[in-house]
Amino acid sequence: MATDLARLHAVFDLAIRIGEGMLTNGAAASEVTATVLRIISSSGIRNVSVTVTFDEVSISYLPDPEAAPFTRIRAAGARIQDFTKLEAFEQIAEDYVKGAATLEESTARIALVPSAAPSYPSWLVAAALALMGGAAAYGLGAGILVTLAATATAAFLAVQTESLVRRRIPLFYVQAAGGFVAAAAAIAVHLIDPARSSSLVVVACLIILLAGLTSIGAMQDAITGWYVTASARMLETIMLTVGLIVGVRGGLLAADLLGADLSVSAPMSVSLSSVPVVLVSGALMGLGYAISVQTPPRSLVWCAVIAAVSALGANLLTDTGIERVWAVGATSLAAGVIAVLMAQQVRAPARTFVMAGVIPLVPGSRIYAGLLLIGTDLTAGAAKLFEAGEVAVALAAGAVLGQLLAAWALGASGRTVSTFTPVIAAPFTTLRRRRQVAGSPRGGRRGGSTIAAERTMPSTSQPSEPRHDRAADQEETP
Repeated sequence: MATDLARLHAVFDLAIRIGEGMLTNGAAASEVTATVLRIISSSGIRNVSVTVTFDEVSISYLPDPEAAPFTRIRAAGARIQDFTKLEAFEQIAEDYVKGAATLEESTARIALVPSAAPSYPSWLVAAALALMGGAAAYGLGAGILVTLAATATAAFLAVQTESLVRRRIPLFYVQAAGGFVAAAAAIAVHLIDPARSSSLVVVACLIILLAGLTSIGAMQDAITGWYVTASARMLETIMLTVGLIVGVRGGLLAADLLGADLSVSAPMSVSLSSVPVVLVSGALMGLGYAISVQTPPRSLVWCAVIAAVSALGANLLTDTGIERVWAVGATSLAAGVIAVLMAQQVRAPARTFVMAGVIPLVPGSRIYAGLLLIGTDLTAGAAKLFEAGEVAVALAAGAVLGQLLAAWALGASGRTVSTFTPVIAAPFTTLRRRRQVAGSPRGGRRGGSTIAAERTMPSTSQPSEPRHDRAADQEETP
């Protein structure tokens, strides 16, 4: 009995540490819940309840009606974006569920993930963000001076942000400081050459500072009904965006005092000659972002490709007369579909490719235009900011819908669905709902390690190794 209890603790420890690692790195609540249940179900443990909130993962297990419940709770750390670690967590879960690794091997591997060295040093991350800032300005039609200024400012922001975070400064103030620095850099460009479109420096920096927000994960949780986690993530996104707006507004007030004109320049129209500019800009933005969030090297090229395609697609649709919100929604939907298919082939988290693909679609120019108008016309400025909010919602909602359609198509086609396929499902509130979401085990067998089986089979107090039969290998996901 002591051995069984020790093994039960080991299974729960593996599952909850993987769940906490995924949650910390931005995975949606449905994905964390499904992965934790897969791990526990593969060990033969039934009657388990998993709860995921904004900063906590908990597991509760009742062996039988007369026994005391067994509960484990693990708090998530500060939310970061390290896609190398996210991939490591998902790969360990995949190997364990499929039977490619034992419990002991998986436990040893999971212990190494938090302390693993980053894929790229801090200086390379700063260089990647500088590349991303310069590419954003270049794609908006900036000249050499403005592009160089955006590149230098982005590099400075990377160093400043890392320094402030290390000193435990609240992120609200970190964002505000970043917004002010961006506006100050634009003022410097205007003083050097008033004829240049210095406002593009601010727009490029806004895109960089907004890129780190978890809006897609928040939108996925909200759409699928995980409202507790979604409300906390959305509040975090809103507060950090407000901090950024406060910083930019402070910089604009300083520009007014100095007599600097930071008005918005007309966006570059897409033509045959500008297509290479858009493609190069999008690819460099995707590459810079991927490096900044520690994406594994083997996925960098794919991140650049999907970002370039998204940038060109959104600009072409907008140039044909389609409203920007619909153009962004359609493009992000396509990016979501491509990301899931790519994740299956590359064996990497779909979130890696989704986030890189939507980076060129961030509505930085609309946010900046709204901030400029607020000083002279509050109604017009608020309307412009509302437009930016519409684009942001379309971006996130389109990406989530694309992932949902692709995941559904993979499941309907009979292909093996892996841990890397995003799980977009409502909370499992009732047994009937769990069966509807999970479906029935493939082949009509009751032995498969599926979520449906985990919820319906009799309880057992002795965890076992993951099954190696065909039913276990064809895992159902919610």
